[in-house]
Amino acid sequence: MTASSGTPDGDWKPRAWPTNSEAAATLRAWLADPGSTLYALDLDFRDAGLADANFIEAWLSGSNFADSDLSRSLLWRAHCENTNFSAANLTEAELVKSFLTEANFTDAQMMGAKLGRAECIRTSFAGADLRRAQIGDATFIDCDMKKTDLRGSTVTMAAFGGTDLTDAKVSGMTGSVVGSIALTTHGSKTELDGIQLEHWLRGKGADVSVEN
Repeated sequence: MTASSGTPDGDWKPRAWPTNSEAAATLRAWLADPGSTLYALDLDFRDAGLADANFIEAWLSGSNFADSDLSRSLLWRAHCENTNFSAANLTEAELVKSFLTEANFTDAQMMGAKLGRAECIRTSFAGADLRRAQIGDATFIDCDMKKTDLRGSTVTMAAFGGTDLTDAKVSGMTGSVVGSIALTTHGSKTELDGIQLEHWLRGKGADVSVEN
C-alpha cells in the first residue's frame, strides 16, 4: 500500500462494499478519481470490508463504521469527529494525528493500532482491545476508557485529562504519561494524578512513569 496523502490506491477495492447505496457510491466515485480526497460525511458503512484502505486525511465525520473491517487501514490526519467505530476491526490500523473528538470505539478491536498525536476528546474506548497499541503521545481528554484492554501498549508522554480508566487492564503497559485519570466507584469519581497515578499504574502491572 502506498501512503500518499488523500489519494486512493489504484489496486485497492473494498472486500465487502457497504450495503448502503450512498456510501457505496461515494467510495466508487473516490476510487474513480485518483488524487481526490475522500469526503464521506454522515454515511452508513456498517459491516463493510475496508481492510488496508488508504483513508489518509479523509473526512469521515459523523459516519457509521460499526462492525466494519478497517484492519491495517491508514487513517493519518483523518477527520473522525462523531464517527461510530463500535465493534469495528481496527487491528493494526494507523490513526496517527487523527481527529477523534466524540468518536465511538466501544468494543472495537484495536490490537497493535497506532495513535500517536491523535486528538481524543470525549471519545469512548470503553471495552476496546488496545493490546500492544502504540499510543505514543496521543491526547485523551474526558474520554471513556472503562474496561479498555491496554495490556502491552506503549505510551510516550501521552496526555490524560479526566479520562475514566475504571476496570481498565494496564499490565505490561510501558512508557510515560502526563495529566490525570478518573476512577468510578459506586457512581462517585476519584481523580488520580502525579505519584498517586503512578502508584495505581504500577500496582496494576504497568511500567509507566507520570511526568509533571
